[in-house]
Amino acid sequence: MTVAVSQSDIIDLDNWAAPNLELQRPGWELPPRETWQVNSKLRQTNVRAKTSTLFKRFNQHYLLISTHRRTKELPEQVLDLTFVDPAPREVKDNRYKLWFVAICLLTLPAAIYSFLPAAPLWLLAPAVVALGLMALALRLRRHCYEFVALNSDVVLFRLDAKLSDEARLALFIEGLCAGITRGQSQLPTGKRRIPLAVAEMRRLAEEGIITKEQYETIKQNWFGF
Repeated sequence: MTVAVSQSDIIDLDNWAAPNLELQRPGWELPPRETWQVNSKLRQTNVRAKTSTLFKRFNQHYLLISTHRRTKELPEQVLDLTFVDPAPREVKDNRYKLWFVAICLLTLPAAIYSFLPAAPLWLLAPAVVALGLMALALRLRRHCYEFVALNSDVVLFRLDAKLSDEARLALFIEGLCAGITRGQSQLPTGKRRIPLAVAEMRRLAEEGIITKEQYETIKQNWFGF
């Protein structure tokens, strides 16, 4: 498939190339593993999910994600941070609706009982349900940082704020953002970066890091850039 960006600039996405663009600059393709130099690390262990994930930022603007689920090692994921949005999204969900329902189940029956005295045993059922909802709210609450693909809303990876020390997590995120800025400072401007971004997203789709549908969505976003 060939897409015309302008009369003088044709992007051949099937070949991941564009005429008159320098695509062989060091850093566009993943560096050989023997040249990797680790800049920072962060391990997150989720006891409930029985997973352990190690994030390694290497060669300034690359990220390796290694995950173990129980004793099984999942396929590694390698991302070029150049094509990640530099502003991570902080997501907080404390399940306030569940807490509200739980509080209602504790207070309303008690208020009714104060006006209409009856056997206190009937208060046990809503109290048990309320405690169950509180436990569920604690289990389902979320606080994480999502890193999305550049010029899209597709999440590439997440860092769970509940699984790491706040200061250490902040330091690691700072390093990631510095790597993203470093990589993007070397990108060409305007439409000249389109073939580079689309090629990287295609690689991620072929390696299963994003879905084919997500790749198509990102690609269309870049076409309208």
